[in-house]
Amino acid sequence: MTFFNRNVLLSLLLFWYLTSITQALVFLNGGEFSSFRDATIIAFLWLIPVLLLPQHTKKITAVLGILLWLFALPGFGYYLIYGQELTQSLMYIAFESNPLETSEYLQNYLGIGVAISFIVFTLIPVFIWLKLKPIQIPKNSAYLSSLMIFSLIFLTPALKAVRHDMSKAYSSMHHHFSAAPPWQLVMGYQDYQRELASIESNLLSLDKIPPLNNLTEAPKSLPTTVVIVIGESTTRMHMSLYGYQRNTNPKLSSIKHELITFNNVFSSRPSTIESLEQVLTFADQEHPNDYKNTPSLISMMKQAGYKTYWITNQQTITKRNTMLTTFAKQADEQIFLNNARNQNSYSFDEKVIAPFTEKLTDTAQKKLIIVHLLGTHMKYQYRYPDAYNHFKTSRGLKATLSDDKAQQINEYDNAIRYNDHVVYELISRLKNSPQKQQSLLVYFSDHGEDVYDSKPFSFQGRNEGKPTYPMYAIPFMVWHSKNWEYADKLNDPTIKNRQYDNADFIYTWSDMLSLSYDGYRDDESILSKDFSDDAILVGDPYGRSDLKNLAGTTTINNHASVVQPIVD
Repeated sequence: MTFFNRNVLLSLLLFWYLTSITQALVFLNGGEFSSFRDATIIAFLWLIPVLLLPQHTKKITAVLGILLWLFALPGFGYYLIYGQELTQSLMYIAFESNPLETSEYLQNYLGIGVAISFIVFTLIPVFIWLKLKPIQIPKNSAYLSSLMIFSLIFLTPALKAVRHDMSKAYSSMHHHFSAAPPWQLVMGYQDYQRELASIESNLLSLDKIPPLNNLTEAPKSLPTTVVIVIGESTTRMHMSLYGYQRNTNPKLSSIKHELITFNNVFSSRPSTIESLEQVLTFADQEHPNDYKNTPSLISMMKQAGYKTYWITNQQTITKRNTMLTTFAKQADEQIFLNNARNQNSYSFDEKVIAPFTEKLTDTAQKKLIIVHLLGTHMKYQYRYPDAYNHFKTSRGLKATLSDDKAQQINEYDNAIRYNDHVVYELISRLKNSPQKQQSLLVYFSDHGEDVYDSKPFSFQGRNEGKPTYPMYAIPFMVWHSKNWEYADKLNDPTIKNRQYDNADFIYTWSDMLSLSYDGYRDDESILSKDFSDDAILVGDPYGRSDLKNLAGTTTINNHASVVQPIVD
């Protein structure tokens, strides 16, 4: 039979290795069998041109092999670092990062071990290819075998097209093909483009999203300036304001008596875009798509009569259309401060202070200023100037940590200490604004970061598939002027320790400003007497497995819900 021909088997082995070895490793590491099965079946597809043009076996396998190798590298690299499959959700994050930011991540994670693994990964298919010779099979056998392969792969989608419609057929093909390169990246990019188009349509075309019904705001006797400062990759586990053993918050600690510091707030997702899709809209883990069809916080504030500004030090080579900048572009004015071509460059967050101070002088009666910091984003050593190179030894760290790990923690803690300075300066500028006004500032981070904080103290970064407490434990604090009219809502000391999912931030923000509208949920505001602790549900809400309570948090059974896995 055709498939027992030595060179056919070698060709199939070459294609199977490049398309399926990563899924095989994921499966052996406890992953899903279905993804490995799909990748294995799809590997047969590449045999068809070899069977139909057997005299060109070497050329065809070389060209296809190089193509598959290039597209397989990202998935294999992700497995080496995280031990998991490169999912569609993770590709959204990758495509939101420009190539230079991706390069930064690669430099952070690529070491000798990973480099050797890449070399071995490359040499194995080269060795198989060198053993190949032109295939000699009868034409009829080649045609029959090609037809069998084609039927094996496309029969199920074809039946779905006949029994249902083409969308069902495409959905089935998409689901199975996305397990293997090159389709994994190609389809991931197509999904990303469709997602981006959907967001631009829904977030930028305000006329397509109905405004909030019956929106009202309690009267304010003075001009009002409210500020949201969004940090980046900052876990409260490394903040002395929250009990960390190193003094990473000398400036904020000096005004601790002016801050309302919340001790038990968590991000819903460990990546910027996906976290802010929930924080800045009415979406949450149980309703992740609501950011597409409900007003954002910015549009809500504009509807309430606020002039809005977005000031960011997040890298934007140009004012490119990304999921993040679609939020920014809803503001009346946007200020993009980081146009460096290489994120491994110094763009310190102090850049935001001057334009922030300038916007404070705007004579608008009501202003919302959103400041998005680069915070403690990897690589940490680029996030602070030399004057903040404060932690240089392993003093105060676990004795078992290697020198390299201790150095990364030092750099992260230095970035935290510099972030402390920037947030303090923003509060100071707001407090000392010459305008006669009342003002309020909220600071939180988009998500946290695990910097060798969780046993066995070997991981640094974030991984939604293997969540740890520091990845989600974020700082959340409020400063307000002495004349803030609704300060009484913040004076109850019991609110500080409530377990809170920051995906519900829009309700707490509304409560702080005394905004009311149809659909407002008082029980989702951390300030409310009707609030009950949130379940901290983590995991990919679009994925196949159920959302789970974050380990280390209190399980709230009456809040938790089951998210059904996605199936064909």
